[in-house]
Amino acid sequence: MNLPEHGIGRPLGVEWASLVQILAAMITLAPEQVVLQVHTQFDRDCGPYVQTLQEDDGALHIEAVSNEFLDPEIGPDAINTLLEMGWEPPCEDGLPNFFRFIPSEDVAPGEVAAFLVRTLRDVYLVTPRDRFECAPEELCREILSGEYGPRPSAKLHIG
Repeated sequence: MNLPEHGIGRPLGVEWASLVQILAAMITLAPEQVVLQVHTQFDRDCGPYVQTLQEDDGALHIEAVSNEFLDPEIGPDAINTLLEMGWEPPCEDGLPNFFRFIPSEDVAPGEVAAFLVRTLRDVYLVTPRDRFECAPEELCREILSGEYGPRPSAKLHIG
């Protein structure tokens, strides 16, 4: 896959492994869209989120929330980090979030999941202690219960 590594953050540690596992399974199994919403102690209204939208040919359109939907907003340094990570800036023509397009032949769910989790950690300062909400919810519950493989091991707040 062609997602650039960036020199800003450090590699994901074991504390993130379960979230990457859950997100990768959701990307693999969800028919169209996956959303990972985070609720932190700093959110007033809408916290950070990332999402994937699967095209008919298997390509992925991935997004990271922009200031249009955040309260409080991220600052210029965080926006620069997004751009350095390879995210495209929001567009006036209907793409209000930062985005990336991944052709179907380059889609690797584990790598996409790790990239999205690094984005949450490095840009939006999310920690494993924050509360996560996944959609589709039923699929998330099935993954958490071990219906599609080993149950994630870390103690994440998902619900």
